[in-house]
Amino acid sequence: MSFNFWLNYQIKQPFIASKAEEEELQFYLKDNNWFQENLKKPQIIIDGQKLDSKVQYMLEQSGDSDQNQSFLRKMFAVPLGRKYLRYRVDGGWTVFTKETPAMKKTHDLKVTGRGGHDIPIRIYVPEHNSTQRLPVLIYAHGGGYLFASIKALDRAVQLMANEAKVIVVSVDYRLAPEHPYPAASEDGEDVFLWTKNNIAKYNGNAELIAFGGDSAGGHVAVNVAQKQMKNGKSSVAMLLLYYPATGLPTNDRSYKLYAKGFGLDRSFFEFLLTQVFPGKELNSAHIDEFMAPDLSVSLKGMPPAILSTAGFDILKDSGARFAQKLQSDSVQVDYFNYSSLPHSFLQYSGVVPDAEVAASETARLFGERIRTLN
Repeated sequence: MSFNFWLNYQIKQPFIASKAEEEELQFYLKDNNWFQENLKKPQIIIDGQKLDSKVQYMLEQSGDSDQNQSFLRKMFAVPLGRKYLRYRVDGGWTVFTKETPAMKKTHDLKVTGRGGHDIPIRIYVPEHNSTQRLPVLIYAHGGGYLFASIKALDRAVQLMANEAKVIVVSVDYRLAPEHPYPAASEDGEDVFLWTKNNIAKYNGNAELIAFGGDSAGGHVAVNVAQKQMKNGKSSVAMLLLYYPATGLPTNDRSYKLYAKGFGLDRSFFEFLLTQVFPGKELNSAHIDEFMAPDLSVSLKGMPPAILSTAGFDILKDSGARFAQKLQSDSVQVDYFNYSSLPHSFLQYSGVVPDAEVAASETARLFGERIRTLN
């Protein structure tokens, strides 16, 4: 059996943790005190924020970030390498994400994009007692526009569906460099329009459709809301954003403070920019309000938002700046900074208590907020 054949077979299968992954999960279920006592270095405190001790221990075990980045770039340079890395991300992101009750139903479908291509989606319908149609959250995964899929976020969006008591439509948008910007945002908008016309079949409320996303997926969500608002079309009801990419952070203090060793390194961010925005000079003269939403002249008319940043994240300041700009343009925003956590904290909700709190309380608040829009 060739590696390519094996890989194509594996990526179509439901995720099942290996024995080694199960053992690793059990190890990281230990109390935080054990990890604090076994850190290689003193607990990290930067800018008045203390990094979660279990997260610090994980980062210490992950090896030299420069070597990791070099390996990633070499693998990413060839199609089979990209496929393998994406396969590993899908499984790796799942292991430490909290498992919540199974859905009442899930539906795997394909939406036809504006170019005639298929956009895979998965609809999550939670158990519920309501006799009314449920609010809907369309969700776009993170991954730097380069990695991840519906599989990677499967447990994370099930948690959202359960905590918020909403239907979730997870979007498998096209990835760069095969499909550079604005492919992901276009796929998000096409799924939004499809959902408006079809979600009633799945007991969803077509008048209460929100859009959410983490990191790159947060950028997709904001773009969809911007496009709908600018074009005078059906508006997005709410935004649910986790450590979103809402502007270029390169001049931010957080970009310098957390440039290396906290998961989303500056070097990787600069690499992904070349893959997602090929041939573009990323300076203010060449960036529009959709590439960097925080540069918008006005965000007035955007939907209410719940926006969360991570304390140890190069995107912290740009996310906070976007939340502030929304507020200054009279948009209702619930803003949270989870000071002990790094970028991508949704992936740690099964083992890091602070990450579980962050994922759960924001999802519950989202469920409450969107129902007030009825």
